[in-house]
Amino acid sequence: MAAGRKRMKNWLQSASLATRLTLLVLLLTSLTWAAFSAVLLYETHDEISELLDKQLYVYTDLLWQSLGDDDDLQFSPLRKPDHLPRVAFSLYSHSGQLLLSSSEHALPFQEKPEKKTQTIELDGNHWEIAVRQDDERQLIVGEPHQKRDKLIDEIVAYVGLTAGLALAILLPLLLLAIRHGLLPLKAVDAELARRAPDNLEALTLPVPREIAPLRNRLNTLFAQVSATLEKERRFTADAAHELRTPLAGLRVQIELAQSSPRPAAREKALKQALLGVDRSTHLVAQLLEMARLDYAAIETGLNIDMEQLARQALQDAGLEQSCLQTENVYPWRGHAGLLALLLRNLLDNARRYAGENAAITLRLNQNSICISDDGPGVPPEVLTRLGERFYRPPGQNQTGAGLGLSIVYRIAELHQASISLASDQGFQITIRQEK
Repeated sequence: MAAGRKRMKNWLQSASLATRLTLLVLLLTSLTWAAFSAVLLYETHDEISELLDKQLYVYTDLLWQSLGDDDDLQFSPLRKPDHLPRVAFSLYSHSGQLLLSSSEHALPFQEKPEKKTQTIELDGNHWEIAVRQDDERQLIVGEPHQKRDKLIDEIVAYVGLTAGLALAILLPLLLLAIRHGLLPLKAVDAELARRAPDNLEALTLPVPREIAPLRNRLNTLFAQVSATLEKERRFTADAAHELRTPLAGLRVQIELAQSSPRPAAREKALKQALLGVDRSTHLVAQLLEMARLDYAAIETGLNIDMEQLARQALQDAGLEQSCLQTENVYPWRGHAGLLALLLRNLLDNARRYAGENAAITLRLNQNSICISDDGPGVPPEVLTRLGERFYRPPGQNQTGAGLGLSIVYRIAELHQASISLASDQGFQITIRQEK
């Protein structure tokens, strides 16, 4: 039994949406129709019984009027009117003497007749009778249950057959309606099947309101994948462009070392080659770091001690701890490793570009990080471009790839922090995380 239920569950899970909807609609429609039919048949049976009871009283009134007030009865014994074929009747005097009967087995005299129809048993058969009487006579009109039930059964069977035929007509129409309702999904499927793998344009075909969220999610996914691919293409192109120059320089220095007959020239060329290797290694490390940050997601629920990170970053950069100024420092939400990388890049940039004797200050104030120096600063036209990938100001003597601030901007974005730059007196960068 358990294995059968498991197989049924697996089959339902693997079944198509059309099959699931069809089975569900068939089941619910059949159950609803069965319940409706049961209620309808019950009500029909009840209404017909009530109608036959009223009809029996009509027959009783007709017979009573036919008898008249005369003692000379209009009907012979053992006879009944031809227009009342299903009923039998008996007429009694007030004392209970049989005066007239439509059959050999007279309907019994009622000592305490009821105002509504009642069921009696006569010769093993059940009868439904109605009584009409006055001070002198009592008229009993009865209808055998056998005939009555046969009529009711015929009517109920007709109603049930009609309901069954209606269900048989309705079910195929429902199946056609389901198939028609799923046509928009098939249209989306056909549109996707016709697409080339590199076609990430948004779906524009009209769909019903229920399917519109699916189309919108697909379009969002297409846009995200397109942006990711474009980002990867741009990254690959930028990396190839940036690596081409140092690699070419390495080749020149190595060829010079190979061809030079002088040991001093060879040693100088090899030293330059080693410096080129270091620059290339640094560039590759930054490229990999940038690529990792492009797809990074952080846990923002962790509270990070920024003062501890700042002291460690100053130590790693070879700067004095006196460079640090703190005031009411709040813990940051985010990733300790990425925030340490942010501080390291900022301090490295300040140390390299501010000048040899420039004073560098790292301030932590509530939810902000500010690193400033009293160096020469940067022109306004350069300030607006800082943070662009691979951007290096013209006339720059320091080596680098132009990725340091790009990494800082990406880490700040991951931590939902804003960045502001200023170059009024020296250079200043402030990162603020909103609480």
